[in-house]
Amino acid sequence: MTLTISYPASIGVPTEGALMTTPGSAPAQTNTLGIVSLVLGIIGVLGGFFIAIIGVVAGIVGLVLGILARRRGGSRGMILAGIVLSAIAIVIGIVGYIITFAVLS
Repeated sequence: MTLTISYPASIGVPTEGALMTTPGSAPAQTNTLGIVSLVLGIIGVLGGFFIAIIGVVAGIVGLVLGILARRRGGSRGMILAGIVLSAIAIVIGIVGYIITFAVLS
């Protein structure tokens, strides 16, 4: 006498092409434009204190990317921080140029 226990294919046995995810979890969404805007804003603010062109260029690119990310939607806080830091970087870069021209003339 032989005892055979069989399980349904849908319980615990992944089929070919099945995704192994935790039930109830949503896939993670990344907001690349928002992250790049935030990073460029930080680089622009920190770099703008030493070299004005870094603040202006990084600030302008970060501001454009932040506005694009804002239109697409995403994590609002990170995008807003990127936009604000990019605007501050532009101001710091412009002030750096003004101070440089005032000192040199």
